[in-house]
Amino acid sequence: MTPALGPHLPAIVVGNFLIVAAVLLALGKLATARAPRELPGGVQNAAEAVLDWFVGQARRLHPDGVRLIAPFLATLFLLILLSNLLALLPVPLLRIPPTSYYGATLALALVSVVGVLVIDVRLRGPKAGLLHLVWPNPLQLVTEVSHALSLSLRLYGNIGGELIVGALVTQAVPWGAPLLVHALGLFPVAIQPLVFTLLTANALAIALQGHRAAGAGTERSA
Repeated sequence: MTPALGPHLPAIVVGNFLIVAAVLLALGKLATARAPRELPGGVQNAAEAVLDWFVGQARRLHPDGVRLIAPFLATLFLLILLSNLLALLPVPLLRIPPTSYYGATLALALVSVVGVLVIDVRLRGPKAGLLHLVWPNPLQLVTEVSHALSLSLRLYGNIGGELIVGALVTQAVPWGAPLLVHALGLFPVAIQPLVFTLLTANALAIALQGHRAAGAGTERSA
């Protein structure tokens, strides 16, 4: 990224996020435009495998909350994955992944934390959902803030760090070495969306299980 783009970086990041969201919406429309075939092809098999994985994760978290949890986790995963993949495009402005900008990763982390709270409230009710922030751990709100910071810094450090290393290597050794760096960079590009999604699912599991434990403790004391 050239220094001249620095003042325009927030606008570029927002624009690329909107492009990724538009691509996801278009893919969703295409995927649901026709009925599934009785003999599915490779694309349908892959889509069904991904869908089954998210549905399975949601069912393990809360059997009655699949319609809330599965789309939430899938959206986070696909949004981060496609954002990371922008770094592979040979287009100057589009190749800036939003996840290499800390403001974007912090926004994603806040969406994760707030989304967990909203789902908790929807599944358990406002009283139980909000009670999770103060009971049984009075410092749970601090934990939620630290969780958001951890998610954002982990994603930014991996994607933004890879982009910075790639730029430095390209300046030092413009031939050959950048290809190796980009090849190695495919690992965090693919793994970090999964890590982010699993940590979000874990936070949701802790919230829901905490309420079950609190309910069980109340029943035992009664």
